[in-house]
Amino acid sequence: MDALTVRAALPEDIAEVAAIERMSFPSPWDTQTFATTLEDKRCLSALVFEGDTLVGYCFALCLSSMVHILNLAVRPGYREKGIGKRLIQDIISQSVAIDKVCAVLEVRKSNKPARSLYASIGFSHVSTWRGYYSDTKEDAEIMVKDLKARGPLDMTCTVVRNIEVAEKTYHLVLEGGLPQAVPGQFAMVQVSWGSEPFLRRPLAVLGQTSDEVELLYRVKGTGTELLAAKRAGERVKVLGPLGKGFTRRTGDHVIYMAGGTGLPPVLALAERMGNGTFIIGARTKRELPLLERVTSIPNTRTVVMTEDGSCGRKGLATDALDFVLGGSTVGEEIVIYACGPEGMLRAGAKLASRKGAYCEISLEEHMSCGFGACAGCVVQTKGGSMRVCRDGPVFAADDIIWG
Repeated sequence: MDALTVRAALPEDIAEVAAIERMSFPSPWDTQTFATTLEDKRCLSALVFEGDTLVGYCFALCLSSMVHILNLAVRPGYREKGIGKRLIQDIISQSVAIDKVCAVLEVRKSNKPARSLYASIGFSHVSTWRGYYSDTKEDAEIMVKDLKARGPLDMTCTVVRNIEVAEKTYHLVLEGGLPQAVPGQFAMVQVSWGSEPFLRRPLAVLGQTSDEVELLYRVKGTGTELLAAKRAGERVKVLGPLGKGFTRRTGDHVIYMAGGTGLPPVLALAERMGNGTFIIGARTKRELPLLERVTSIPNTRTVVMTEDGSCGRKGLATDALDFVLGGSTVGEEIVIYACGPEGMLRAGAKLASRKGAYCEISLEEHMSCGFGACAGCVVQTKGGSMRVCRDGPVFAADDIIWG
């Protein structure tokens, strides 16, 4: 099976979603039901693709403090390959990002594979709804997952790949499933069991499956030099996920902006949401990592900026942001997600404020502990002093007091 991608559903996906639905259920939803569900502002959705082929989908609805998982199906021929689990995990990730307390679903009592799948993800049977399914009068088991019970794990992970993908920038893939991270959350990586360097390194989560986690880092000092020397089969300790991630807001135009080593959290979010403009900036072409992956985000226009003009347009990422914002129409709801150097974030926040756009930023700060104990990553906000590791790293841009 080729590499899989996950993104939110679009209106143009509904016909293919309905086709898989008809292959999967004796009493399927019709096209209009899917369309109406997707139009609901409370809807969460996740689609899995293999190349251009839709292989599975999940739709859910936010109700007060919970999320109700309404419908999930996987195309015949792709079942029992972990796709259903990936769909549920993506919906859970979205739900955690908007502070939902629990997830609930119904499943036929006779559907043992589905019940086993949900149990493996942490759903528990709480009650039975007699005669719930109108086609057969079969009972439904009501299953619930507590979304507030999740927390970071400290794990020993095995290196799968550790490859230089740009100048001094490495793509690290580790085997060992952390709890599902929200885009913008990070992990603290311990590269040595000796006394030097004794502090862990904070790395934003780039991607994740049930068995692997992806990280991206730039070699800057002793700790990351040691990490770059790790080879497949070696081990590192990973604590995560930590911090607060991006919220998922829909708007008329979503803009993703990443500069330097700020790519991982923004790319992780864009690969789940898509449907916008992705601005990526670096000093030179040699420092642009994973560009092919960025340009492959569904329904998303990519703008590449380099300071020396060696790739894309010459200039700063914020020059592109200024241009894109200038082309927006009056009354258009704009949402911006950004991570990168402080100067880029400061300038981006100013542009967003001037345009009346909602902007979230992920701050890149040195962290010693990762959970707020050492107070080594304090940032000043309108609400007082905040710790980037515990209260962030994602903040609303207009809450930050820039120095």
